[in-house]
Amino acid sequence: MTEERAVVYAEDAGDGIRVIYLNQPQKKNAISAEMMDILTAQLQAADSDDGVRVVVLRGVGENFSSGGDLNQGDGGKPTPEQARKTLRRYLNAVRTIRSIAKPVIAMVDGYAVGGAFALTLASDLVCASERAQFVPAFCQIGIIPEMGMMKMLPELVGPQRAKELLFIGGKIPAVQMRDWGLVNRLFADGELEAQTMAFAQQLSAMPDASIQITKTMMNALSDEALGACLEAESTASPFCTTTTAYAKTMERFAK
Repeated sequence: MTEERAVVYAEDAGDGIRVIYLNQPQKKNAISAEMMDILTAQLQAADSDDGVRVVVLRGVGENFSSGGDLNQGDGGKPTPEQARKTLRRYLNAVRTIRSIAKPVIAMVDGYAVGGAFALTLASDLVCASERAQFVPAFCQIGIIPEMGMMKMLPELVGPQRAKELLFIGGKIPAVQMRDWGLVNRLFADGELEAQTMAFAQQLSAMPDASIQITKTMMNALSDEALGACLEAESTASPFCTTTTAYAKTMERFAK
């Protein structure tokens, strides 16, 4: 009998590389609050392990992640207080990616939607397949961009472009993301895994202390306002779920 994997699990790939898998392929790796709790714990464990030098974050199957899992909980409409408590579990994963010393490479195939897009922005490096597509998908369903996206995306692409992407949404092809500087390495579809691991091996071979100190210093310098952004999100986004526009959007999803 094959051992059933957790919804997020980690494996050591050798050469100081630990791979963390988002594992809900039947839902295109839609991310739940439970998954974000486990992801946070796995990231912290990797950071504490002297044998780990690089973390690769990926999805199982053909997609990185389809974004937030809309079918979690007991099926009832959560109160704003409950929604805020749940959202903070997602925000904690972003804080952890940014604060741990070990560099995190996001390996993106298929779709990276909503909060999954935000996870790639929070990562230190991004490798993507040519078929990968990045989808903001927050304002389009009636909530505000979450998981630090309003802080990180404008810094990477400029405020005007970020506003257009967040207001209008749509599918952003990986080649465009590379041209905007949001993807470090773009690989042919069938070569993504092998080439990403080769990239991770190259990074793992670098002097670990200098890499880790450089990451933590750069993130500390740029993330001074990130905590305030995440804290504001934890109240603003649950408020949006009480609006008429959001209710109408959810009715369309339910059909």
